[in-house]
Amino acid sequence: MGLTVINWNAARRLRKSLRELVLAELTDRPTLLAIVSEMYTQEHHLRPFMPLAERFAGRMEILLCAEWPQEAREKDGEPMLAALGLAPEARPRLLRDEGDVRVGVVLRAKQPVALIGLYFAERAPTSPLYADDGREALFAAREERVALELSQLLTRLPAQPPPPAPAPLLKAGEHDFNRGGVCRLCADGPMSRRPCPGTQSLARAEEKARDRFELIELE
Repeated sequence: MGLTVINWNAARRLRKSLRELVLAELTDRPTLLAIVSEMYTQEHHLRPFMPLAERFAGRMEILLCAEWPQEAREKDGEPMLAALGLAPEARPRLLRDEGDVRVGVVLRAKQPVALIGLYFAERAPTSPLYADDGREALFAAREERVALELSQLLTRLPAQPPPPAPAPLLKAGEHDFNRGGVCRLCADGPMSRRPCPGTQSLARAEEKARDRFELIELE
């Protein structure tokens, strides 16, 4: 569904830092990241995170660090946000709340591109036992506003740069020199007159693999 929740208790059992856990989950795709201290009961009822995950499925990932005690939230969140390259003056906004606003950061290619105001709430149970106090409509309006802001941001983001061109294939015996003039495969210098044993072995391995493939016959 595009929503990943990193729970504080689960992180303690894994004995991994928040920085490690977040970096392991991030991809180059647009991602909304938030860290909150509130406790929650049902992951699929988290607002606005689950509704946003449903709405932006395939376009954006959502990564929520939940149930982080405030002291640990600031202690663990600071190095994690620093590792992502978020400016020092922006980090407190994700780690300390003002009223019911919870701030998230939108990442692209693992780099921060925007901050966005969010909140944290449980979806109201759908049952005749629970009276409608107007909060459902309030939260729905908030979700719509956040979704509109994210949609506009995703539209403005420039296209992903194309991947770098693959390095040219080396011939058997050809050296692969780095900028210092040393072959990456055999450590010979630029004046070496012997064929590179590294590319020779790679060529032989490719030839064997090709021969094995060509022997397969389909009836």
